Amino acid sequence: MPYGSMEEAYRNATTLSYLTTEQALAVFVTDLKRNLSAEACPVVLFGGSYGGMLAAWMRLKYPHIAIGALASSAPILQFEDIVPPETFYDIASNDFKCESSSCFNIIKDSWDAIIAEGQKENGLLQLTKTFHFCW
Repeated sequence: MPYGSMEEAYRNATTLSYLTTEQALAVFVTDLKRNLSAEACPVVLFGGSYGGMLAAWMRLKYPHIAIGALASSAPILQFEDIVPPETFYDIASNDFKCESSSCFNIIKDSWDAIIAEGQKENGLLQLTKTFHFCW
């Protein structure tokens, strides 16, 4: 574990900012398998979203440990230098347009309403209350 212990690594935001995806994978390889007395056992990984990204990367980085990975809703190629940032927006927008152009327009217009509300005095506070955001 980075910094010698989990307690030290999670002590504050300063130390957390240095933890990386590579460290998460390495911790799994070294600590988790050892703690479960499973060093010799093959692993099949499952994950969704960020967990799916970790599962896929783990399979790529450690194929001798992970014999398979199922990555659901894992945007593993969604990086600026690989895929244009608006790609997800375009795909999601087209899904709504295919079902109902009216639905698409209502959703699209809602963003303008949210932005306008957020720019008002106390608008962000009102949005926080309306949508029950954590703060």
